[in-house]
Amino acid sequence: MKSYIQILGSGTYDVPPSVFVHYDGQRGSQKYLFNCGEGTQRICLQNKLRLVKTKNIFLTRINWECVGGLPGMLLTLADAGSKEIQILGGENLTHFLTATRIRTHEFQKEGMKFTDDNLTVLPVFLYPEELKNTDSTSSSAQKPETGTKRERDSDLQSDEIDSALKYKKEILSLMFNQSQRSDDPRSFSKKKSRIDEDIDIAMHIPDEPQSAGSSNNDDSVRDRRRELFPKRLPKSQPSLASIAYICKGPDYKGKFDPLAAKALGLSPGRQYSELVKGNSVVAPNGTTVHPHQVLGPSRPGLIFMIVDIPSISYISSVFDSPEFAVYQTSNKELQPRVIVHMIGNDVLEDQRYQEWMKKFGPETEHVIANEQYGPQRVIYHSSALSQLKLSKIDEKIFRVPYYSNIPAKDIKSLRNIPKKTSFAVPMMMYQTEPSFKIDTSQIDPPFDHNNPDSEAVKSLNGLNDYLNVVKEVKRDIINSQSEAKDIPGRDISVTTLGTGSTLPSKYRNVSASLITIPNNGFILLDVGEGTFGSMLRHFGPYGHPHGDGQISLENCISNLKCIFISHMHADHHLGIIRVLSKWNQLHLGEKNAAISVLGPTRLWKWLQEYSDVENFGINKIKFVNNKDLLFSKQKGTNFGLDSLQYLKNNMGISKVETVAAIHCPNSFGISLEHRDGWKIVYSGDTRPCDDLVRVGKDATLLIHEATFENDLIEEALNKLHSTTEEAVSIGKRMNAHALLLTHFSQRYPKVPVFTDNHGIVGISFDLMEVNIGEFYKLPKFVKALKVLYSDGSEEANEESDNEI
Repeated sequence: MKSYIQILGSGTYDVPPSVFVHYDGQRGSQKYLFNCGEGTQRICLQNKLRLVKTKNIFLTRINWECVGGLPGMLLTLADAGSKEIQILGGENLTHFLTATRIRTHEFQKEGMKFTDDNLTVLPVFLYPEELKNTDSTSSSAQKPETGTKRERDSDLQSDEIDSALKYKKEILSLMFNQSQRSDDPRSFSKKKSRIDEDIDIAMHIPDEPQSAGSSNNDDSVRDRRRELFPKRLPKSQPSLASIAYICKGPDYKGKFDPLAAKALGLSPGRQYSELVKGNSVVAPNGTTVHPHQVLGPSRPGLIFMIVDIPSISYISSVFDSPEFAVYQTSNKELQPRVIVHMIGNDVLEDQRYQEWMKKFGPETEHVIANEQYGPQRVIYHSSALSQLKLSKIDEKIFRVPYYSNIPAKDIKSLRNIPKKTSFAVPMMMYQTEPSFKIDTSQIDPPFDHNNPDSEAVKSLNGLNDYLNVVKEVKRDIINSQSEAKDIPGRDISVTTLGTGSTLPSKYRNVSASLITIPNNGFILLDVGEGTFGSMLRHFGPYGHPHGDGQISLENCISNLKCIFISHMHADHHLGIIRVLSKWNQLHLGEKNAAISVLGPTRLWKWLQEYSDVENFGINKIKFVNNKDLLFSKQKGTNFGLDSLQYLKNNMGISKVETVAAIHCPNSFGISLEHRDGWKIVYSGDTRPCDDLVRVGKDATLLIHEATFENDLIEEALNKLHSTTEEAVSIGKRMNAHALLLTHFSQRYPKVPVFTDNHGIVGISFDLMEVNIGEFYKLPKFVKALKVLYSDGSEEANEESDNEI
């Protein structure tokens, strides 16, 4: 039997801590995942980790840092054929996942266990000091009074909690019925992509009761759906519980000794098999042979732990826990072999925590997952290498992502921690069976574009043809500076944080574009999973701007004034919670702080329901329904809406109009006009749309999806997306000054097929930043891009592996 523990996320800025556990058992391999923050799926794709056999996912906290990647991961696993996935965690788990088709199990009290053929998992509840002496099983006790209305709203009694949980589980059960529904967002498409259907099922809460579905659909199920789905979920309250997991693998049976069996008069066959299974047999001479007579010494299963300590206020709880004391012993069979510490800042420096760590055996490996004690290495190597190569064309437009191969704090400086303490490294493996060893074979060498001997630099230097063409492109750009026009909005910049569709890939994250308006703030157009991580890699961490004179991340987040969500497919909105949470943290205590969120009605319902689980500043959001901004309804300006008046006063936005996109119900494009005379139009996901042309007439910049290549027009028609040529045609009809193509299919994850002579048309790449006044440069990049991604090049021919 082979088993191992593997680090996925190590606490870098773009992938919160997560752990993968693998067992090869008698019934086939089985995989377990502990936590699934944003970026977890992408790191698996980057490293070709197959998670399709994952049946159980354990969550230490119902907090976006721990669960933000879960909806996207579940959809991909479902599309890959995974069934009966079980999510295990604490209070509010079912509330969080009610809109999915996934089975959940809430640990609600001490002593509850999870057991299967491979693992026995004991959850240990940990609480901050302010709750130390309260009843940990009481929902009302888990949220201290903070004085806000929503937190004082009600003290839920246990019978109310049970009733609400049953209600939510009923909604979950209704989602298992997979008969066609009339509210399917693809209902007016003849052919449906399974992953598109799953995306909607997982996130779908209809705005209003739906009409009857398929004639084969059970009437009672249909009617119950129509009754329950439009309603807001029963309220819950944020839980401060953190769950540690004490895990024990299967007991190791001794090796069968055929010589001993033969000496006892047995012959190979069924009796050998029964003895291996632990059953006694009768020999031909009538004597009973017991397993211990033919099996070598057995030993108990290896023990490991996952401990999540968000802040120093939880240290007393872990220090005093009797569950851990059992394993702080001289008995080697009870000593854990590995403990993964997912810890907040300052926890490791606390003397109490250091003493608690030292109570375990000297052979215990302590693995620290923390953003300060682990280096902020590049996690997505393929994307970073692509950006390095593109930076040779223009190092400002294609800035190499921020990274640091040296931790902010040296773990060796702490003298009172166990000797076998190290920082977590993504892909590090701790083999637990058949014998314990540390395996570094899957760890990539650190990305280092400043080291001439690094793999990245060697790869770049081998592209002689490309580098020669880059020199020509740079000369062409110098000679064409007269093409730069002094137009309104020339200083507005666009940063394409995610340029892929459906799910993240090695080269492209999912949809997000950031508009920077100098001295007026920032706007996000769609916010796919991982958007905040991309922002951090582009701008640098708090306090450390990425490059001289560059905008700081805290400036960007703090001055984010507006978020537009085009529709409720997972690749367009699952990053919004983390962005709003970071924004809220920078505005704590500010009574007048506000941020505008424009989106479908369903987005607001989802945000409100998730705010029952975690406070991310819901009371500071000024929400506007995209339907209220439809240009067909507008007569003059629409600044009677309070949120839009806020944008006018704080950003100089003079007009906001949406259009109904030709994609799924409640999907939209948007046009933003500024008092300085510029207009930016964003298509969202859509087929070519006449209304978008009308509302975007004479746009300064059109950002348009180009999901499919031109020869895939039938697929574009079926899935309600646009081809590259169709997007270009819309730009021409609109008379847009510049066009930026984005939302490319992940089947060609590096660059789409393109042609010259399209005017000012640019192809977007992740982390690319360009001012509108510099768009004239983008068509000139095509010459170099064609060489870099030529049919015979390594770049174009490298296999795209997006299976999980």
